[in-house]
Amino acid sequence: MNALPMLVRGRNSLANALPVIAFAAATAIVCTVLAGTGAFYGRLGNASFELSGTEASPEEQVMPLLVMCAVLACVLLVPNAIALGGAAARLSLARREKDLAAVRLVGGTRAQVAGVAVSDVAWQSIVGAVIGVAVHIAAAWPLSHLDFGIRKFTVDELILPWWALVLTPFALALFAALSASITLTGVALSPLGIARGAHKVRMSVVRLVVWVLAIGAFLIAATILPQMEGMPIGVIIVAVLATVGAMVFAVNLAGPFLVWIVARIVASLAPTPGLLVGARRLTSDPRAGWRAVSGVTIALVVAGLASIITTFPNDDAVAQLMNQALVTGALLTVGIAAVLAAVSTGVTHTARVIDQGPRYRAQHVAGASVGQLHRARIAEIAIPVGISLVVSVFMAALVLLALMGSSATNPLVAVGFLVSVVAALGLVAASALVSSPLVARAARARVRTAG
Repeated sequence: MNALPMLVRGRNSLANALPVIAFAAATAIVCTVLAGTGAFYGRLGNASFELSGTEASPEEQVMPLLVMCAVLACVLLVPNAIALGGAAARLSLARREKDLAAVRLVGGTRAQVAGVAVSDVAWQSIVGAVIGVAVHIAAAWPLSHLDFGIRKFTVDELILPWWALVLTPFALALFAALSASITLTGVALSPLGIARGAHKVRMSVVRLVVWVLAIGAFLIAATILPQMEGMPIGVIIVAVLATVGAMVFAVNLAGPFLVWIVARIVASLAPTPGLLVGARRLTSDPRAGWRAVSGVTIALVVAGLASIITTFPNDDAVAQLMNQALVTGALLTVGIAAVLAAVSTGVTHTARVIDQGPRYRAQHVAGASVGQLHRARIAEIAIPVGISLVVSVFMAALVLLALMGSSATNPLVAVGFLVSVVAALGLVAASALVSSPLVARAARARVRTAG
């Protein structure tokens, strides 16, 4: 534990801030989404899932559907926010792999290395969680002014209970410690490999098989469930949410494999040095390449689902209220997904530049210009972005066709999704520009010498 302050002092302040930012964003998003879902559920009361009743008010009639949509937003957003927290823990540990390997080589035990690493990750997660809880509380007031067409939510309804706010930092610290402990296996078992940077990437086709199976399960559910008369609506809701959640999980599981395969093909056919270097970097760490765009993928899938609303009828009071609520909820969900994507993309790209600083320096000394390094990095970003766009368009089209059939060809749906695609590209471009100055700084950095 005496080594912990020295390791912390020896790192770049930006490298310390990145995991904290990721932990804060993950905490704020999870708390806000869960609190919003709880607020809708609290309004459910004794309302029936039968939407055809004449005695219930319009709000009571549409509330069951709104609760289902809120839970669907949870299924789409919360797992990816939690994944961002896990990525932050791994990112925090990646900053110190060589330091921890050096401690292991000079006689440190596995328990000592684990204690130093987990303690460092834990304090960063606690700081990030406290900031995230504060952001969640601060965001409750502006969110309470959103117009869902129903009685407006109060600030208290949009904030988690006090006991949940108190437990959140400790729960996140435990989660971060577990993620760090899993990542520590490489340092504990092969410190020489870590010190030499000899990471061996292994990607299995099982990842792709799981994705195909998840798509098949969704198509079966979308075909069979509407035809099953007499089945409780609660069972249908659970089945739909489970299949959509499985697809989200499977997409993030298959993403690194797709990046790895495409990057290997591009590297073998690359006509320029920049494209070759960028593709080779991705083959060495496809998980990080996909992690940078996974948030954008989910945001585009959510945008595809949100575009369905433009085709809904709007001919009576209940339909108007439902459309107003769904439009507001869809825009809010896409906005939260965009924030998640922005943080995930920006943090991951910046972290990769910091990680690869010595390589940038070595390549610059060997004769590569800063412009060539930028082009290699653009290729490193463009390949996962292209894969993300293809995957998100395919997933959104699949969901739209399965749920709407021929109605999915409505031009308004295509226009809405096209706008989302353009916005996603702008988001990725902006995140790339944020970390671009670090490339030149890393390339021209002075090499530290002993003594």
